[in-house]
Amino acid sequence: MELNHFIKTMKLDDQKRILVSVHEFLESYLSTPENKKMIKDGLVKILGDDFKQLEIGKNICRVTVTEGQEEALLEKLETDLKSAIEMAMSFMANNPQDTLKN
Repeated sequence: MELNHFIKTMKLDDQKRILVSVHEFLESYLSTPENKKMIKDGLVKILGDDFKQLEIGKNICRVTVTEGQEEALLEKLETDLKSAIEMAMSFMANNPQDTLKN
């Protein structure tokens, strides 16, 4: 499954923040405190010291990163998100009974 099944767009805005816009079916996912913390923790793990701030709206995440590194970090984040989605989909395909229990 490809990234675009979950993510509408990934781009830089005029302030050089990374914008990640998700499809409508994921909007409720972005609203819970537990998921917000998980998203932030994941970004810190991926971006390390280059992560500065996360803002989460209805269907968009705005990620502020180290100035001058925005383009490279946008590519890194896109690559890592693709990899994580592929791993999750592979896990679910190999363990369908586990995904139905929750």
